[in-house]
Amino acid sequence: MIEFWEHISGYDKWTPIVATVQSSVLASAGFGDVSKCKIVWEDQHCMHYTAEFKAFEESPLYQLCDGDTVEIRFNPKSPTEFYIRGLLESDLVYAWKSGVYGVMIILVVLIVFVAWFGPSVINVFSH
Repeated sequence: MIEFWEHISGYDKWTPIVATVQSSVLASAGFGDVSKCKIVWEDQHCMHYTAEFKAFEESPLYQLCDGDTVEIRFNPKSPTEFYIRGLLESDLVYAWKSGVYGVMIILVVLIVFVAWFGPSVINVFSH
C-alpha cells in the first residue's frame, strides 16, 4: 500500500539518501508526545540541506536521537523537498487518534445534553 502511494506521488523517482538527525526534542502535542527532529542531507552537488519534521509517539521516527540516521528521498529538481516513509504513517495515526477523540467528545456532549434536556423536551412534546 505504501509503495503504491509512493509510486502515485512520484516519491519512488526521488533520490534516496541517508540524512543525519541534527537535533531531536520532545514536546507535548495535545494527544501525546511529539518528537521535533531536524535533519541534514547532501544532494548530488554536495550542497547541504536541512529540514524539520514532527513524529508522534506511535511512529518509529519518534525514537530518533541526535546523530542517528534516517533514510529519506529528496526531489532532485528541488532538493529542499523531502519524503520520509514513516512520517506519512505517523501523520495518519495522529489524524486517526484525533478523530477518535473528537467523536468520543461529541458523544459525551450529546449524552450529557440528552440526559439534561431530554426530559424537558419530552414533556413539551407530550402536552
